[in-house]
Amino acid sequence: MITIVLADDEKLIRAGLKKILLENIDIPLEIIEAKNGEEALKCCKEKKPEILITDIRMPVMDGVELMKNISVMEDDVRPAIIVLSGYDEFNYAKAAIQSGAISYILKPVDKKELIGAVNTAIMNCMNEEKVQNEIKFRQIIEKGRLDDASGLPEIKVENGLNCIVIYGKNSAEVLEKVMAGRRYYVLEQTKNSVLIVYPFDGRPVEYAPELLNTYIVGISAPADDYSMLRSMRRQAITAAMQAFFDTDTGDIRSDNKRGGLYFYENKNHVTDFEQIDEEYEKMIGRCAIAKADETQTDVENLFKFFGKDAKINSEMLYYLYRKITSNMFNRYPGFTDSDMYLHIKSIMIENIFEYQRLSEWHGSVRDYAVYLAALLKQNTKESPYITEALEFIKTHFKNANQVSVNYTWFSEKFKEHLGINFNEYLKRLRIEEAKKLLEKGCYKVYEVAERSGFSDVKYFMKIFREETGMSPSEWSAKHV
Repeated sequence: MITIVLADDEKLIRAGLKKILLENIDIPLEIIEAKNGEEALKCCKEKKPEILITDIRMPVMDGVELMKNISVMEDDVRPAIIVLSGYDEFNYAKAAIQSGAISYILKPVDKKELIGAVNTAIMNCMNEEKVQNEIKFRQIIEKGRLDDASGLPEIKVENGLNCIVIYGKNSAEVLEKVMAGRRYYVLEQTKNSVLIVYPFDGRPVEYAPELLNTYIVGISAPADDYSMLRSMRRQAITAAMQAFFDTDTGDIRSDNKRGGLYFYENKNHVTDFEQIDEEYEKMIGRCAIAKADETQTDVENLFKFFGKDAKINSEMLYYLYRKITSNMFNRYPGFTDSDMYLHIKSIMIENIFEYQRLSEWHGSVRDYAVYLAALLKQNTKESPYITEALEFIKTHFKNANQVSVNYTWFSEKFKEHLGINFNEYLKRLRIEEAKKLLEKGCYKVYEVAERSGFSDVKYFMKIFREETGMSPSEWSAKHV
């Protein structure tokens, strides 16, 4: 609802203007009348209206003085000003402009001019509100919290919320056509994808059949408030991943079909990803010592868990996708940050929906792992003891705080091999273990600290936030 303060000392004029606005503005309005500038200023401070329509000549406080007072109010509570005047004189127009008025309308008021000015003010207000809300929504998505204490503006959620993601060429332009006339907020956007949160307005969103031949649309389960944004985002992307599977058989698609409308449903979900975790840790743990064909087999084993249900398969795929993009790419930063092939390959893998078929994405993951393994083994040949140390650390990371060779010399060679020093590698290994334990949702923070090799829970919480940008509790809430 848009609130308008209407200030004029003539009651009949206020009544006439109010009638025009209520009959010709399409969205709900709350119109508050004031018979002078002093009343209008009080209303603006208390009600924080989006728009102020004011006459220039009024008793007690005129429109010029009113606008001066409005101009020193805080930006976030300052209304858009439309000035009415029966005096076609430059000094009044100048005063209005200096005070930030968006329109100056002469009396007798032209109906079309008034409606046009108010619609412009409403559009500007809604755009500004949309931008500010999007910033705050993105903070919730990225950090799980807001950076300031102002909170979200009140947004009525009468019919529930959905996250909608669209993948395809120039998807933002397609979205504008699909959502024409509806209020929505953009959470993420790239050239070929856009993710929004949409307060459902009671009207079904229609997707043209020709659009669904080309574009993938994923829709989350409905939610009641914005605290569910993170889960809704995950659900929308997970739903879209059904595009890689046959909806009837659950088999991985082998054709080049693109597009479709996919929904996430709150039933029959995967609750345990332990098998994927085990195979992934086996693959990444052996990466520095396995032969090329062994690495390929390890990667193949990551894709053996898909069954006959496309919805379940999409959840498995999303989990595997997150595992690879958030863990494997960061495991050996000395290589992944400097080697151009790995860098380009990682970008390709992150953009999973750019692939026509899942087998192609699968192939890119395999290529990345095999190439990384080759780089690791090339360095290992020069320092074979590093391989033994890595194997020992991966199985004894809780107590792996010393080695049997000269520490300074060992640390230098370790860094040459992995691009990071021994302590940093050990810290990251322990943090990865902590993440897995937190994602199980059954351990207290102090138990996770102890099980992952941290003797001091406060130090663990400090290091965990430095590495992830979240507290252990926030990480658990996001991933459980």
